[in-house]
Amino acid sequence: MQHSNPTPNRLAKSSSPYLLQHAYNPVDWYPWGDEAFTKARLEDKPIFLSIGYSTCHWCHVMAHECFEDEAVAKLMNENFICIKVDREERPDIDQVYMAAATTLIGRGGWPLTIVMSPDKRPFFAGTYFPKESAPGRMGMLDLLPKIAEAWKTQREEIEASADQIMNAMQQKTPEQAGDVLDTDVLAKASLDFKRNYDSIEGGFGSSPKFPSPHNLVFLLREGYRTGDSTLSNMALHSLKQMRLGGIFDHIGFGFHRYSTDAKWHVPHFEKMLYDQVNLMLAYTEAWDQSRDPLFLQTIDEIFAYLSDKLKSSKGAYYSAEDADSDGEEGKFYVWSWEELLVLMGENQLLKYAPKFGLRVDGNFEDEASRQPSGMNIFDIDSHTDFQALLSSDEWEGLRKKLYQTREDRIHPGLDNKILADWNGLALSALSRAASVTGKPEYETAASELAKFLRDEIIRDDQLLHMPESGDKKVDGFLDDYSFIIQGFRNYYETTFDAEYLRIAIELQSTQLRKFWDEERGGFFFTESGDSDLFIRQKEIYDGAIPSGNSVAAENLYYLGRIAEKPEWEQLSRTIGATFSEQINRAPRGFSALLQSVQVHVNGSREIVIAGKNQDLADALAVLRKFYDPFKLILYRPNEDYAPIEDISGFLSYQKAIDGGPTVYICENYACQYPSTDLLSLEKTLQEMRRD
Repeated sequence: MQHSNPTPNRLAKSSSPYLLQHAYNPVDWYPWGDEAFTKARLEDKPIFLSIGYSTCHWCHVMAHECFEDEAVAKLMNENFICIKVDREERPDIDQVYMAAATTLIGRGGWPLTIVMSPDKRPFFAGTYFPKESAPGRMGMLDLLPKIAEAWKTQREEIEASADQIMNAMQQKTPEQAGDVLDTDVLAKASLDFKRNYDSIEGGFGSSPKFPSPHNLVFLLREGYRTGDSTLSNMALHSLKQMRLGGIFDHIGFGFHRYSTDAKWHVPHFEKMLYDQVNLMLAYTEAWDQSRDPLFLQTIDEIFAYLSDKLKSSKGAYYSAEDADSDGEEGKFYVWSWEELLVLMGENQLLKYAPKFGLRVDGNFEDEASRQPSGMNIFDIDSHTDFQALLSSDEWEGLRKKLYQTREDRIHPGLDNKILADWNGLALSALSRAASVTGKPEYETAASELAKFLRDEIIRDDQLLHMPESGDKKVDGFLDDYSFIIQGFRNYYETTFDAEYLRIAIELQSTQLRKFWDEERGGFFFTESGDSDLFIRQKEIYDGAIPSGNSVAAENLYYLGRIAEKPEWEQLSRTIGATFSEQINRAPRGFSALLQSVQVHVNGSREIVIAGKNQDLADALAVLRKFYDPFKLILYRPNEDYAPIEDISGFLSYQKAIDGGPTVYICENYACQYPSTDLLSLEKTLQEMRRD
């Protein structure tokens, strides 16, 4: 690797792949910490804060154009104390300064560029800046001297501006309380989705299109709850179109970040862990409802990608693969006609080209020139008999050949950070896939991950954001708690190991103690007493991933039911009410939060299986035949005393009758007469099934 500077800077001691990418910049970078802020105060210099992440394309561009450039670095080093932050390692810092950017310039993004005083008050914000100025965009060579001069000659104006921004941020709170959310907001969200639905290509709106799996899960559940199959069908069609489109990697599996066009054809090529696992959850829910074999195959393929590229030796999962390789976005994934001709032969290429939209001059345009790129992305034509194609031995043989050839190319960079929150999402996905399909490989992977999180992420009933590395320790944030609690909750319903349910309940108590806002309701992103930042933020918007508040609302409902804590169920409703005015204005942006509203409105069905291990397995096989997204399954082993009784006292009374398999089905705090054989259980579930 060619370094722009022979001597590494302070970032060389970091464990973050993103910070290490900048370790040989001529910029005198500091990591976030007291050393940088103390130096800024002593030298009376502003802070130049740059926030990004390792798989961010425009972060790479700005790094190459500016941070590797001696002239730009000289201006930065002389006039600023420069700090680099990995947004995934420190989402709290990113969240605060992204809010500052939105306050200052009305938008944000990565790379995020902030200039602030030594006491962390921002007064300038931007995103990507080139080296040289261009029409409509100032370059760093012009920008840096202007800010430096203003710091020296217009200090009073800067101080006043910083104070104004601070006041605006402190007054701009997302919580605007109203009534408890009910069926009205669900109907409003459903109508909003219908209005924005792309009935041809699937998804919502035009380009760019993001997968947003929580939107699709909401629609699947709302279609089931209301009997409006239009809602379910929008989700099922969108999931089919995404799987067939170029956003899915047909050669090595897994999903790219998003589609730059409306047809899911040309992706932004990075692959994020959270996209894989949230889409795995959505395809699992879709298969559970529809039994479409394409969805089951997609679950298997996502799992294959996770196991192949993102799984660590300890059973946890790495964060992402870059979009760029060999200095070009997408180069690893695209193919020239000539290359395909050599690999596939003329007869096979001519046979498969129409099925995958492959062309001699390439099948997508260069983003900058709008001219044919000369390269191809595999993208299945939806009019093709895709089921026959994807199950064909001939295609599978070709796919493996293309995969092996691709493996010889320069690979995109791997971000090998292990993040607690994203691994919590992964545990939910693997656990749900195991529960719904009954496939043992998913349960095995979930068990490895659950043990890793228990042993490496939990410290004294509290969570870390990442495993400890030397003397580096980052305490858990709201999302770490929400997603891991959800993961352990789903994992319990896969293995019925009561230890993990107990841990989930303990972590839920810790989350409430550390993050709950007793005054206004809802959860802060950072814990009380955290003095690293000047403001505690709250987030409810469900963006690329669900918000911690949204997932906590669902956790509180189900754990409240299990642990017989009605106050937790009430807090679940309180979260929705706390942000209700904002949610009612644009409910489509809060679909994960609305999943907790769905279960409050619909009610849950608690199913207790009592008996031996084989009885449990037999009853679960029957339950798998019926889609019910609001059910909760508990297991009471056939013993005089079972640890689950310490968590759910009512299970003390729900024992196996005459030592044989017994299933109790309870709704609205009342239980039906127990089924003591599988035929009666299936008949009962059939009668309860919605048409």
